[in-house]
Amino acid sequence: MDLFAWLVIGAFAALMLGLGLVAHVLEARAGRDAEGFWTAHFSLSGWSLGMSLSASMLSVSWSLVYGVELFYRYGWGGVWLLGVPWLCVLALFFWLAPRLRSFGAFSQGELFGKVYGTQLQLLTAVVLSAVFLAWCGAEIAAAGAMLAPTLGVLPQTVMALLALVVASYSWAGGFRAVVLTDVAQFLLIVLFFAYLGGKAFLGSVPFTALAVPGPSWELVLTTLSVYITGWLAEADIWLRLTAAKDHAHARLAMGFTFGFSLLLVVLFPAALAAVARARFPDPRAVAGPVLEALLAALLPPTAKVVLLGGVGAVALSTVSTTANVVAVTWARDWPRKRRTSSESLASARWASALAVAAALLVALASRSLAELFYLSGGLLSAGLFWPTLGLFWEKLRKPAQLAARVGLFAVVLAFALERSGTVRFAADPGLAELGIGYIPPALAVGAVTFAGSLLRKPRRETLRQKACR
Repeated sequence: MDLFAWLVIGAFAALMLGLGLVAHVLEARAGRDAEGFWTAHFSLSGWSLGMSLSASMLSVSWSLVYGVELFYRYGWGGVWLLGVPWLCVLALFFWLAPRLRSFGAFSQGELFGKVYGTQLQLLTAVVLSAVFLAWCGAEIAAAGAMLAPTLGVLPQTVMALLALVVASYSWAGGFRAVVLTDVAQFLLIVLFFAYLGGKAFLGSVPFTALAVPGPSWELVLTTLSVYITGWLAEADIWLRLTAAKDHAHARLAMGFTFGFSLLLVVLFPAALAAVARARFPDPRAVAGPVLEALLAALLPPTAKVVLLGGVGAVALSTVSTTANVVAVTWARDWPRKRRTSSESLASARWASALAVAAALLVALASRSLAELFYLSGGLLSAGLFWPTLGLFWEKLRKPAQLAARVGLFAVVLAFALERSGTVRFAADPGLAELGIGYIPPALAVGAVTFAGSLLRKPRRETLRQKACR
């Protein structure tokens, strides 16, 4: 066990817990109530929300490991498989922010319940719980695996400590604590990236190494359709839009995130991949993710403080954000016959902590629950995309409800058929490896259902029905 590494991680945890206490004090001044605990009293600035969203989307497993891997494998063509869909979604949310805020609902579950009724609200709550628990657990597991060797303990120990820190500051300050710690984590992430960039890019960056064959058009089109439809139903983005002070701050948050995504989700991973290509020209010779091999080659043992701080900041921001979505869904948005204004702040705090505990259980069982992670993206795309589309035109709402139900059934069925080997939806090798080939057929089924319901002419009333009226 490395004492210095533990001192570093202890100081980092103390900083996060201190910020949680600051958020607790700020919430106490704004008013102690459960609604304020979840919404931060709709008082957050676009700058803080932009840094929060930028930090939370920079997950260990997503933008770091996966993002670098895509550029390493496909060269500049890798931008179509992550960067372009994400930037398109941010641009759409920038445009739609005033419209979404005009509904007067804080969360996705509350909005769908308000517009579509309790049945779709229940469906939304179930989907969001499954998806964000899977994502949160996957992030805890990934962080535990990356940090455990440096700390000299089992990955499970690191997972439990990460969950304890997040549960503590979320319990203390609610959504305000999530955003405030995200801001600090964003600054640490920027420092980590700057240090790593300095180590990796001494001299010129060999961008010519990325001149390799790109992904197939089938893979690109599938990824665009799946990711854009899925990310438009991202509940954590919705929460940041509605918690902003006003429309201008909501758009500022999206614009800020767009700018930093260009840097940290596109250019920086591409540069790291170019360096990796120069050092490891043959991807077949690299065992595991190329980022791990690159970090081992670039960072000396004395740089463990930077690695611990950077990876820890990336992990905590994603864990707290995804767990917060689960907590909001369970405690605030689960449909009930009657909602009372006296719901206690204590129950809100415990819901926040229990959501992190549930995600830790998912992480500890991540091997057996790996399939749920692959299924989660399809649930958002084939299920919640249609109700999102129906928000903007009342005529689309009934078709959207039907398409959501049919789409969810179709995506679960397609997933089961592909995983059992009964049907192979993806002929492209890259698409098959990515594990999202089952989603486009389910999206197509939902689209056909949506179009058919929209074009169907209403039945004429019978003479008896007219007489009764």
